[in-house]
Order: sequence, then C-alpha cells, then structure tokens
Amino acid sequence: MNDGSVPQPGSLALSRKEDFKAFAESPRRIRPDLLTRKQLKSLPTQARADYDRQRRQWHANIGPVKTPQLTELHEDLWDIVDSNEQDGDKAKGAVAVDAFPGLGKTTSVLAFARDFHQREIEESGAFTSQGHERIPVCRVGLTGNTGMKDLNRAMLEFFGHPGQMRGTTAQFGRRVLDCVLSCDVRLVVLDDLHFLKWGQKSGIEVSNHLKWIANEFPVTLLMVGVELAKKGLFGEGTNGRDTALAQTGRRTTRLGLRPFTIDTEAGRREWR
Repeated sequence: MNDGSVPQPGSLALSRKEDFKAFAESPRRIRPDLLTRKQLKSLPTQARADYDRQRRQWHANIGPVKTPQLTELHEDLWDIVDSNEQDGDKAKGAVAVDAFPGLGKTTSVLAFARDFHQREIEESGAFTSQGHERIPVCRVGLTGNTGMKDLNRAMLEFFGHPGQMRGTTAQFGRRVLDCVLSCDVRLVVLDDLHFLKWGQKSGIEVSNHLKWIANEFPVTLLMVGVELAKKGLFGEGTNGRDTALAQTGRRTTRLGLRPFTIDTEAGRREWR
C-alpha cells in the first residue's frame, strides 16, 4: 500500500510506480563542499562522519555523464518518441536499444525515461483530466522465465493494481490496458529483454504480446537488451515461428551504444 511517504534514494525499486516517480522527480544530490585537510581535521567526530557519508553517496551516484554516446542515443530516442503522435487507432513504432554488456544501456535509458517523465508532468500536470495520477513511464524488468502472464503481472505490480495475483493472461492484459489508459502512460520500458528464450514457446508468446501492446496501447515501446539481433528480434523469417518475431522486428528501430575506443584520435578525445 502507498502510505504517501517518499522512498529514500538508496531504497528505490524502479519496478514500482512510487519508486520510479521518486527517482524521476527527486532533486539531484548536492555536491559536498570541498574541505582542506586542516578543515577536515577540525571537524567534530559526528560532523566528520556525516561529511564522509555525504562524500561516499556523492561519489557512488555521480552521473550519468553526458558522453557523446549517451547524447547520440538520447537524440535518437527523442526523435522517435516525439514522432509517435499517431492517434490510438494506429500502431506506434517501437525502439530496441541493443548493445554489449557494460556500456550503460540501462543507465542511459533510465536517464531518458526520467527526463521524459519530467517533461510530461511539466506540460500536462500531475493528474489526468479524469483525476487519475499521471504516470508517463512504466518500467518493467524481465527474467529468463518471463511469459505473457508474467509480463502482464509485472506491469500490474508496477501500478500497484489489486488484481495482480489472480486472473488469466487475458484478464491481466485488460487490467494493464486500463492502467495505461487511466494513467496516461506514454512510454513502456522493458529492460533485460535478452533474458527471454526467443527460440522457445515463451519467447514467441511474448513477441506476439509485444505486437499486441504496440497495436492496442497508445505508447512507445522501448526495449533494452544484449544481442537482440542474434536472439531473432529483428529476423525476417519465413516460417510461422520466425514470422512472429519478424513482425515485431520490422516495426522496431534498433539503436546501439558505441563503446569507447582509443585506436583513433577522435576516440581518444571522447575518452578524455
């Protein structure tokens, strides 16, 4: 239950709307003052402990740094999301951020989702015209055993829906759609999409489900994963199994995240 309290930054679970809202709307951390050695030594014991804790928290949460790679990705994401202004009877284009591990895909996408949330709230207000809480972004993390029902339940858990424990896959899906429409969701982020076993039945089911979301939900679907092309998301297969994946891939824009390189002068300048 939501008791109205604001989660602390160190205790956020972005798979829940209250926590994502806190992540998106909380003020940025304030950099601690730079103290000389003499000033540090003169601090009382408790004041020194507080200062050291502030420094640890600041250093652990620096960023994200606006590298050229992050800037390029965000420019593409804004272009795609802002072009998805089609009416509800038309399917919107999806996005897949597909890159190697360790390059900051999730961090970059979350930074974009935070900026998008802030913009939507600033432009349209914290509540919808019907008085519902406005939730511009729904973010869900996937696991290796995710099927359609699991995906729907995870989205219901994000909204804190009371009907997340009992129901069929179709019932869960309709409840998710009600939440999306009521809360004016405009962006659905599915993280760790590579955990799905695309070549098995559950992967095909989820692929079909993603197509249903793109058709029925007035949202931009933003998927994040590793080697999604090898998984078959962008395949153009001809048999029945591959075609289900290809239909999802053809309406999806694939974006990457370049690694840093030092074998060229331009790469060295970027790194520096």
